[in-house]
Amino acid sequence: MLKYLFLSCFSLAFLSADNFYNTSSFQGYTGIINIPTAEVIQDGKIELQISNQVDAFRVRETRDQYKAEHYFLNFGFLPNLEITGRLANIEEKEQQSRYGFLDRDLSASFKYQIPYYHKYLPKIAFGMQDVGGDANRYEATYIVASQQYAFFRGTVGYGFSSERLDGFFAGAELKANEWFYLLSDYDSHDTNIGLRVGTPVDFFDFGEISLMAKTNLDDEDDNSIALNVKINLGVKHHSREKYENITTSNITAQTIYTLPVEDRTINSIENLKNSLVNFGLENIDIGDTQTKIYVAYENNIFDHNEVDALGAILGYMIELNLPHQTFEIVIKKSNQKVKKVIGDLEKYKKFLKSLSQRSMREFEQSLHVNTNFTDIPLKVNNANSSYFKTRAEIGIGLDNFVGVEISLYEYLLSARPYFHWNLYKGLDLGILADFPILESEQFKKGGAFYYRNEGNKLENIMLHKSDIFGHFINLLSVGYYDEQYGGFENISYTHKDHTFKLKLGYLEHEDTKETRNIALASYGYYHQNYDAYIEITGGKYYNQDTGFDLQVKRYFGETLIRFFYQNADNQYIGLGVELPLTPRHVANTAYGQIKGQNLFSHQIRTVVRADDGQNFVLPGGVINPVTEFEIENRFLNKDRLSESYIKKHILRLRDVYFTYIQ
Repeated sequence: MLKYLFLSCFSLAFLSADNFYNTSSFQGYTGIINIPTAEVIQDGKIELQISNQVDAFRVRETRDQYKAEHYFLNFGFLPNLEITGRLANIEEKEQQSRYGFLDRDLSASFKYQIPYYHKYLPKIAFGMQDVGGDANRYEATYIVASQQYAFFRGTVGYGFSSERLDGFFAGAELKANEWFYLLSDYDSHDTNIGLRVGTPVDFFDFGEISLMAKTNLDDEDDNSIALNVKINLGVKHHSREKYENITTSNITAQTIYTLPVEDRTINSIENLKNSLVNFGLENIDIGDTQTKIYVAYENNIFDHNEVDALGAILGYMIELNLPHQTFEIVIKKSNQKVKKVIGDLEKYKKFLKSLSQRSMREFEQSLHVNTNFTDIPLKVNNANSSYFKTRAEIGIGLDNFVGVEISLYEYLLSARPYFHWNLYKGLDLGILADFPILESEQFKKGGAFYYRNEGNKLENIMLHKSDIFGHFINLLSVGYYDEQYGGFENISYTHKDHTFKLKLGYLEHEDTKETRNIALASYGYYHQNYDAYIEITGGKYYNQDTGFDLQVKRYFGETLIRFFYQNADNQYIGLGVELPLTPRHVANTAYGQIKGQNLFSHQIRTVVRADDGQNFVLPGGVINPVTEFEIENRFLNKDRLSESYIKKHILRLRDVYFTYIQ
């Protein structure tokens, strides 16, 4: 049936324009049906797919006895680079037991497009499918070229595999219109034809949806469908395109220059203090000289990013028409000075009034971040103290197993309330509990993972003593941690885009008296152009295994995606995600706050090379023990307080002004 529909729609292709829409193939990578193209998913987008193709060559003659589910996640992690995760589940249709599956496997793939383009030359990419291990079900290495001509795009390539992509492969796409495509490919074994129907680009704010159907011309009983959802990842508050329509009419000269100079001079400090206190900032110090306004503050209302709080303070300086030329803003945590941001207030006014390359460049060049704190006579001292306010963060916990022998997915979902008090300068108390609320069968009594379901539990009670010495931050955390008594010593040193960390820990179990010693050192580097980090950690981990952990992390808005490779007693690769489960701005009262979790973190990983080549579930290795009060998250804005980071995100300062202040 699909074959005749394909032929009847062929003539529509000659009516199309020449912009092609890229989507995931039935193998997860950007492609046609089963072969890759030289295209990659756009940077900062993520595509989810579910398909039902029985993709197992060893049952080609008996494929009608099986049913399949394939779940793909295809991600544009960097320009020209896509990374794909796959969860495959192929089962017998007449399944006699829970072990009656053919394939149940997690795997990872990547494709890199060579960043060279010419309209008369094809695009070229190379990639690897199902990387690592000896039990690879979908392993392939390939090089591919694609060239587009009006409504037609052709692809040819060569692969090295024991199954699909074993030698020469080729394919073609015909564009009938913006939402309808005809597809055909030869994957070195089978010839397939298919259709792809999708929503036009920008039809939905979140991304696009498409549906694919295909048939195998060498086996007409081999018909499959796939559903793709492409999502724009993260809200980019620093995106210039968001503000192209904001002109000088939004900020008039009257808005900025509304009071006489003498009144501004008399009232500026008091008005600024009242504005910042009413807005919810804490531990506020204000002073000034003839040309400079000084503000030190602690932010507990903008949970997504410390840059938002900087934008609010600068916004009030503009709204209140301060008569100063420059500003000095000091970021506090636990009522201690962490970083200082200095810049030109007049150039910021021009930047707000008119968004241009010149105004951006001049303000950016005036910005500097350091820890050279200077003494200045204060007219406001520690207004709106943070001491003894109760802050409740309601978070979630998720323990899960993906693609294991007994089932496709098992989970334990819990509520994790965290209570925090700032007792004094550099002294904080935190309490974390865990209450299971929903679990799958294998986490219930009698299930294979019931041993991990510990019921209602007090996770930790920790007293944190922090000290800051310039670029050094020392954090000592002691108390009760996961049924053990002891503590951690954390030391962090930051210099420009470089971060060095040391963690030492000692824990003793309350019942068995078993002890753990933790000793980890790490180095991280921030790359401004991509908003990306690379971090390597090594030493002795929580479960007393020794090895290292290499992570590449990148922010998309407030969502952090990280890919990692871990090597200790076993080797792992995995994908992690971190994001706040709270609004961008949270109200603050005189007594405290109730809000969502500041940082939710979750990861999925798989063994890539066990000694026998199999991918068994080995959940215990390479664990870096953390509390809810860590230097990276509580003091360093998730490692985002460098001068280069703030300069890259100056448009976010402008966004806060128009969103919350004006």
